[in-house]
Amino acid sequence: MEALRLIKTARYALAEARHVPDVLAEARQAALLTEAVGARLAESEDEELTGLGQQLSEAGAHAALCLDRSVVRAALVSGGRAARLTDLGEPAPTLGALDGLLRDVGETLVVLACGADTESLYWTCIDGVDAVSECKDLTGRLREAAGRLEGAERTALGGAEPERAGCGSPLLVVRLGPPGGGPADGGPPGEDCLPGDGGPPDDGGPPGGGGPAVRERAPDYRVPGEAGAAEVSVPVG
Repeated sequence: MEALRLIKTARYALAEARHVPDVLAEARQAALLTEAVGARLAESEDEELTGLGQQLSEAGAHAALCLDRSVVRAALVSGGRAARLTDLGEPAPTLGALDGLLRDVGETLVVLACGADTESLYWTCIDGVDAVSECKDLTGRLREAAGRLEGAERTALGGAEPERAGCGSPLLVVRLGPPGGGPADGGPPGEDCLPGDGGPPDDGGPPGGGGPAVRERAPDYRVPGEAGAAEVSVPVG
């Protein structure tokens, strides 16, 4: 089964656990799953992922032992969700989900320790919190390493990094104005000429007067190109 699906199942089972033995069992299952994910990452071709994966696998095994000292490691590894792991999937989303699972485990163990009625249970939870915290730290380092590796592979394939704000394509500056605006026939700014093909001039003259007629502008209108005229920047490409 894919790691991401197993991790989601583990988070749900942990949230549904209501009794102390069940909570400890689910926390231990999460630690074993962490060990299994780390072991898969240790088989990676990348040297950094290999080293950190091995450390995560060892940290997961240590957390599992802290959460149940009465069970030998061989018995722990032989069953549970970890044994059903067949595919790691994409490292980035898998490690992100694992980070969330470990956070849930740590918070649950803290709550359990606060309400512990025996010293043995208290110290089991505290030791588990410390061990799970180490797993979470390693998971964070693995996420960073996986991100760097993904970026390097994208660059090697000729891909581009996502554009950051303020960077990217050059801008084309377009001056804003009404359609057909601008002086014509050398007329003064603020006026333009309209073809008088039988149309009525703006001054109320008789239809068919012909020739160019002057169209009045709004008092605050600025001709494109003058100082203070409105502009807009449009990305090119």
